[in-house]
Amino acid sequence: MFPLNMNDKNSERSIILIVDDNQTNLDVLFELLRNYGFKVLVALDGESAIEQIDYIHPDLILLDIMMPGIDGFETCRRLKAEPSTQDIPIIFMSALSDTPDKVKGFQTGAVDYITKPFQHEEVLSRIQTHLTIRSLQKKLEEKNLELAHLNQNLERLVEQKTKQLINQEKTAIIGRLTQGMVHNLKSPLQVIQTSVDLIETKATQIQEDSLFNYTKYIFQAVTKINQIMDTLMMKSRNEQKQDLHPVNINDLVQREIQLLEGNLYFKNKIRKKYFYDEEIASIPLIYSYLSQVFYNLINNAMDAMWEKKSREITIVTRQDDSNIYMDIADTGCGISSEDLPKLFDPFYTSKPPKGEEKTEGEPTGTGLGLYTCIELLKPFNGEIAISSNVGQGSVFTVVLPKPQNNGATQPS
Repeated sequence: MFPLNMNDKNSERSIILIVDDNQTNLDVLFELLRNYGFKVLVALDGESAIEQIDYIHPDLILLDIMMPGIDGFETCRRLKAEPSTQDIPIIFMSALSDTPDKVKGFQTGAVDYITKPFQHEEVLSRIQTHLTIRSLQKKLEEKNLELAHLNQNLERLVEQKTKQLINQEKTAIIGRLTQGMVHNLKSPLQVIQTSVDLIETKATQIQEDSLFNYTKYIFQAVTKINQIMDTLMMKSRNEQKQDLHPVNINDLVQREIQLLEGNLYFKNKIRKKYFYDEEIASIPLIYSYLSQVFYNLINNAMDAMWEKKSREITIVTRQDDSNIYMDIADTGCGISSEDLPKLFDPFYTSKPPKGEEKTEGEPTGTGLGLYTCIELLKPFNGEIAISSNVGQGSVFTVVLPKPQNNGATQPS
């Protein structure tokens, strides 16, 4: 038993309610506890104790069992049934010392049991022990609450940072596509420039059939430039729409592939196969979201094949009664069964961070590509399924629910 301290901080600030119908017991406990610095309240029965607790919240209750009206067990049950009083420690006091009575007391929610006649040091020691435990519980609850607030703030910060990284990734995608478009424009512009130079320098020497060929080359080059510009303008208009609009997935894939042709690696180093279900109808989508999903998956497919000699991407659009599907298959390194469940976790990546490549040209990653895809598909309840064989390649399947009978896919 630890020594009792008259100046214990628990005593200085703690309120103890004594509930007993025996005035002698009340007087003895009242005097004992007051001398040890506690603030003491008294009640002669269970009903009046419950009424007092409604406006004075004690730190601990000493509760007699045998009382008129509702006994101590019932009083304890009622206090433990109320959220505002269920955490107040209750110590039973009784001349009953049989084990069944003690067990019943603990079953109703009491924290301890004191047998009459009282031993002063035992009473004080038990009170101090349970006040200390309750104080530690309160501190733990406060710390848990602080931790919950910190977690909420951290989640908000992570969400904000993730959105920033997603936007940065989207900006990087636009930058790479722009570079590709500039490259695509160079070729037809060079044709135009060469043809014009020839016409200017040999105007008097050019025969009619040669002149016709030069103008044909210029016309073809201008047509190519117009196609590129039309594609860019269409993409720009679609990227500005941030709500659901009818989108034909075949048109989207073909338009995005045309843009990707500006990537020399995609254009020259990879075999491509395309299979389109021409009966697929337009469904409500956010074009910019799905175009970024498509680009991320194509980029992942290219990264997966960077060390392979045989590089092939197959894109398939298909449908059934419920969904429209877009399959993107590669002949890359494949994904192990252990890594598959982690692929869509934010910041998980099997690629090294930028600047930590082991081999020149090795793809790097932030771990946000696939996570971004899942987030971008949520507004129209889209999903991604994966099948993969290590060393053989992977198939990423975008699943897009068809509109219901009301004619529109509802955002989640």
